[in-house]
Amino acid sequence: MICERRAALLSGAVTVMYFGSVKFFKHLIYTVVFGWIAVATFLAVFFGVKYFIETKKTADAYSDTSASEQEDHIVIPDGTNFEQLYLVMTAKGYTADEMLSLISDAEEESFKAFVEQYIAENPDVSAASGEQLSSGAPVSDSAPEYASLYPDLYAEDPPAAFKEDNGTIYLTFDDGPSKNTEDILYILDRYNIKATFFFCGGTSEEAKARMKAVADAGHTIGIHSISHDYEKIYESVESYLADFNETYNCVYEATGVKPQIFRFPGGSINNYNRFTYMQIIAEMTRRGFVYYDWNVSGEDATKGADWTSIYNNVLTGIENNSADRAIVLLHDSEDKYATVTVLEDVIDALLAKGYTFGQLDPSVKPVTFSYVD
Repeated sequence: MICERRAALLSGAVTVMYFGSVKFFKHLIYTVVFGWIAVATFLAVFFGVKYFIETKKTADAYSDTSASEQEDHIVIPDGTNFEQLYLVMTAKGYTADEMLSLISDAEEESFKAFVEQYIAENPDVSAASGEQLSSGAPVSDSAPEYASLYPDLYAEDPPAAFKEDNGTIYLTFDDGPSKNTEDILYILDRYNIKATFFFCGGTSEEAKARMKAVADAGHTIGIHSISHDYEKIYESVESYLADFNETYNCVYEATGVKPQIFRFPGGSINNYNRFTYMQIIAEMTRRGFVYYDWNVSGEDATKGADWTSIYNNVLTGIENNSADRAIVLLHDSEDKYATVTVLEDVIDALLAKGYTFGQLDPSVKPVTFSYVD
């Protein structure tokens, strides 16, 4: 009897130890798993916030840094040659003398000699803010292979000089055409305002009709991107030219207009083209095209954008803009109806403040981004 009790007690003890061990190990496993989840969540939030802050700083630097401040903070990617540098800075409106002031002392004389020789070898150079290349600029023997691609892809009649109209607001609409295009045109027509549309193109009959309506109304048409695939189009100069050429031909077929201006998807300097932007800008400038970034944004492409945020962003951005001229970024895409609802109120407010409205053309001095340290 005593032996049976001892056996039972021993069996019970073993059972308790067994289940206690199982419970312990389960608790340990849960602790480890939830610990890893907590650590992963913390890291994701930390780096997500850090990325957001860095991205916001970059965007703020673009919009808040004055041109004079940006001039002292130009970052030149490795491998950029003098010709590419010259063309990029020409596109930004620098004269040769201004360019020299931004070149290090060690390279100043070499760059000066290059500029003098380049101008001498290109007699068709015009006078836009110094030396702006005309269309059909010759391709030298040392030019990269992409310079020979799409031999008809050149802008016609580049400007002789850039003009800068103080107190002028340039409304620009990216990503169209869309079902909102007609409403935007209706509002602009009511106020007799001409704007600028940077088209992505489109092959449907509706898209073609909408682009044609914009052209017929006398608005400026520029090129944006038919794919909007940032990783692909900014991979190389060749890939950018392929996308631009496809968009250009699509717009030309629909409107009969040969656009002379364009806007880079994401702006001329972004996280996808930091290794190729200078070469792309140089090649597009050599072909006679003029590109435009912006110094005021409605932020209507931001998640949660509504009437109030867009209105405040535009009005505050213009009020804080020291340049006294604004190129305003808005969007003409299907999901941006809030832009349509606020457009008339924005126009009324700006007219009441004494601003005038204009449309971009190749002679308007561009607003362009620059890397800042």
